[in-house]
Amino acid sequence: MIMIPAIMGCGSGTDSTVTLQMMYWDNVQKPVIDAAIAEFQEAHPHIRVNSTIVPWGQYWQRLQTTMVGGTAPDVFWMNVPNFPRYAENGHLMNLQPYLDAAGIDVSVYPHDLVERYRLNGDVHTVPEQFDTIALAYNRRLFDEAGVAYPDEGWDWNTLREKAALLTRDRPSGRQYGFIANSDSQAGYYNFMVMNGGRIISEDRKESGFRDSGSIEAIQFLVDLMYTDKSAPPGQELYELNNPLDLFVSGNAAMTTIGSWSVPVVYGALGEDVNVAPLPVSPATGERRSIIHGLGWAGSARTRHPEETWLLLEHLISREFAARLAAEAITIPGYEGMADAWIEAIPSMDLQVFIDAQSYSWPYPVSRNTSEWMSIETREMRDVWLGAREVSEAMATIAEEMDRVLAAE
Repeated sequence: MIMIPAIMGCGSGTDSTVTLQMMYWDNVQKPVIDAAIAEFQEAHPHIRVNSTIVPWGQYWQRLQTTMVGGTAPDVFWMNVPNFPRYAENGHLMNLQPYLDAAGIDVSVYPHDLVERYRLNGDVHTVPEQFDTIALAYNRRLFDEAGVAYPDEGWDWNTLREKAALLTRDRPSGRQYGFIANSDSQAGYYNFMVMNGGRIISEDRKESGFRDSGSIEAIQFLVDLMYTDKSAPPGQELYELNNPLDLFVSGNAAMTTIGSWSVPVVYGALGEDVNVAPLPVSPATGERRSIIHGLGWAGSARTRHPEETWLLLEHLISREFAARLAAEAITIPGYEGMADAWIEAIPSMDLQVFIDAQSYSWPYPVSRNTSEWMSIETREMRDVWLGAREVSEAMATIAEEMDRVLAAE
């Protein structure tokens, strides 16, 4: 049996100040998280919270380093691909006893995500949000070209045709019809799985990168870049901080985005931007959207488990979820908050992201996800740069990924 400390009455009446360290990666959420911290500290005067934003590219290395060095943050973001490694190595606080003691019913969070954040039946991370993928487009660029907006009737052939019509040379530089998003979750994974391919087999023993549907999907995206030239080549994408930069600067008419990017595209383009469902694969007639959701976790080695739980409890609350929704930051994982998120930006059809749950595909994971994803990232970079044939690179990914999976 797991014993948990008494946590009632922790909000006041103590003489010593406890300082908690928090770490997350998304600057977009900073105003909302800062407001939540201020509210939390007011309710618990003896607790101070120092929050640190570590960019995505350095986040997991930093977290791993602090875990090994014994300086891990008390509270931090976790995601599905990295969860098995951190949970199975004993780095994550078991939240189940605290959830039970507080009477928190985890059924108010997305069931599939909660299940992915369990270890031996106990919850070790609580989902803050869930995210799906859609096709973002610039209304102004469509209007200027006289092209009808994307709708649910589009397939890849339509996308290809319209991308060509929307590509043009301007005095200020080339305007692209589409950006083939080199990000796996927001980009090519969606095309692979809707085309009948896989990323990983259901039993997590075999790579799906050798599937013909997967290869054909990547070839389609590469052809947009190097045959049609209606999408920027890899070199141009890698020179940017983010492939989305071309879209938010008004230099591309379409791209695929995750729901977490809504504040970014709306903040840059205002009412010029909207979203539509992803186009269906003409080979299968299917539409798929990768679904995922990050969550809040605590360090198993925190020196302040009571206070860590109090902060976590605040961050997984309905009130915090309502704040995320009202600011259109992300789709809150807390039940009943989606409508408020949709209503926060009336000019965008954000219902598209909610509807995508009905044709979603779970983000691929295995015990050592990060190991085979590093192989994938290396080989796919050569693909996007036009330095390697799609079939050759994907065969390499499949072979090396299979070795990783066999060793799990």
